[in-house]
Amino acid sequence: MKYIKQRYILFEILTPEKKNFDKELIIKAIGKKMIKFFGEYITFKVGLWMIRWDPSNQIGIIRVDNISKYHLITAMMLIKELNSTPVIFHTRITSGTIKKTLKIWRQTFSTLPPKREISELNKRKNK
Repeated sequence: MKYIKQRYILFEILTPEKKNFDKELIIKAIGKKMIKFFGEYITFKVGLWMIRWDPSNQIGIIRVDNISKYHLITAMMLIKELNSTPVIFHTRITSGTIKKTLKIWRQTFSTLPPKREISELNKRKNK
């Protein structure tokens, strides 16, 4: 039996004008594209989770399983606009560990990734 492993995708959003998108908007847009092109079953199995999001630099990390990684990257590339603003999703790297993904973030963008939100930490403690 093969185990499902997690993959972390580091991406940035390129726009002609500087906009601050929130992570809920991005996840919803990706989910809608995945449902449209791959169906509800595959979208459900992907298990999308935004690990980190920096709205000022428009850089983020999404966690997905290794089987559906290409579905997610394809759905991201099919998104052409968010809130009627033209966008391009640029995938930088796919990694198997969050530690390596954060290291590449620091090297590539010369910025520190944002800290995890307090609400995410509390949710994990309560489980």
